[in-house]
Amino acid sequence: MAHKKGASSTRNGRDSNAQYLGVKRFGGQVVKAGEIIVRQRGTHFHPGANVGRGGDDTLFALEAGAVEFGTRRGRKVVNIVGAAAE
Repeated sequence: MAHKKGASSTRNGRDSNAQYLGVKRFGGQVVKAGEIIVRQRGTHFHPGANVGRGGDDTLFALEAGAVEFGTRRGRKVVNIVGAAAE
């Protein structure tokens, strides 16, 4: 086994792929059922009224309406309020 690295070899050259996390629909925006509201790791935001949580902690709309961010018991929650006019 060589104890020196070969000519012009390097220890760099690795990078992880972007995760595209974050809030996708902001407060007041109208969404349809199934639309992703927040992509996250862990529950930074918790699901509120008419909001579901996926296996990877993604929050999504269960019904059409407007996105509303708030707090409940010291936790940040996301709700869907009202019905979107169709």
